[in-house]
Order: sequence, then structure tokens, then C-alpha cells
Amino acid sequence: MRGNQPKLQTKNAQSKRRGWARFLTFLIVGTLLIVVGGFLSFAQHVDRISPPHTVAAADGIVVWTGKGGGRLQAGVDLLTAKKGERLLISGVHESNAPPQIKELTGLSDALAECCLDLDYIAVDTVGNARETASWAEVLGYDHLILVTSAYHMPRAKVEIANAAGRMRITPYPVERADSQKWYKSGDRARRLAQEYSKLLLALSRGRKNTGDAPELDIETINSD
Repeated sequence: MRGNQPKLQTKNAQSKRRGWARFLTFLIVGTLLIVVGGFLSFAQHVDRISPPHTVAAADGIVVWTGKGGGRLQAGVDLLTAKKGERLLISGVHESNAPPQIKELTGLSDALAECCLDLDYIAVDTVGNARETASWAEVLGYDHLILVTSAYHMPRAKVEIANAAGRMRITPYPVERADSQKWYKSGDRARRLAQEYSKLLLALSRGRKNTGDAPELDIETINSD
């Protein structure tokens, strides 16, 4: 009987290893299915969303600059339609001086001087969110219309929630210029995959203490 004990122990060890191997395989496959399923849902959602036909007035309007045309014009149109008290353009490149921005947006001098703010600090989405949160806090705003590209909107909303807490956001996604579905374009599929990975990272970071937000450094446009 004692001679059988090593064999039994070996069989038990092998059985445990097989059990762990099956568990790890199940875990990896399950995780991959969840990630892939999440990406498919994200990509389909991004392909479907479009600017709302009617927009309720908010306290302010924010445009996050980046790839994808039509953002500035959408923000200007919303401000002209009095959908917000002020317009913040976040992530403006340092080479774009206030007079250039005013000319590019096509705003009247009066509206640009009274109601247009420029943020030159933000260089990425996290920075956009922090500067937006600071701007809204200084002005006492708790409802913003957010203008950015359609594929960027899900992560933008997460980052604002991380930076500003319970800020009410009305999304205004700018439609992409082409009408090609993501699964018919390799470039677009790769772009969405990159954006989805960034979205997962933003979700994993969670909400931070807004007390760490940088001081507001917004430039207003003057007639001179």
C-alpha cells in the first residue's frame, strides 16, 4: 500500500496542474471575449452616434481640439444660438494667437470679446478634462455642452467625470467626415482600437481628487 502513495501523490499533483491550467485558460478566454465584445459594442456605438437635433441650453460650451473637423464651427454655432453663456476652446496650440482663433471661428468681435475663452495648457484628453473642470468651477457652471469627435466622446465623458465629479454633460459629437463603417476601413479600425484601449485605461483610473486640478489659466480675446 505504501508503494502506491507516491503514484497517488503524482496523480493528484497532475490533476491539480490540469485543473489550474483549465481555470487559467477559461479566465484568459473569458477576458478576451469580454474585451472583444466591449470593443465591438464601442465601435458600433461610435458609428451610430450623431449630433442631437435639438440641444437644451446649458451654462457653458466646451470644444476639445484634436483630429476631426467641424468641432470649432459646431461650438461657435452653439454659442451664437445662445445655448451657453461662454465658449471654452481647450487645447489650443500655442502657435494660434487669439486674433487667429477669432478669425478662424468667424465670431463677431463683440461675441468673441465677451464670451470666448482659450485654453493653451491642455495637451491631451486628461488635460482637457482638468482645464474644463477648473473653468467650470471658477464660473460656477454645473451643466456643459461638450463638443468633440464622435469616437472621442465616450472617453471624454469619463475623463470629465474623473476630473469634475458630478458635472452634467450634454454630449455634442461631431460626425466623422467619411461614412465608411469601421470594419471596412483598416485605419479607422486601428484608430478605434487605440481609442478603446485608452477608454479602458480611463475607466480603470477612476475619479481623482479634484483638489489637485491645476489653477485656471484661460485667455480671453480682446479687441486689441
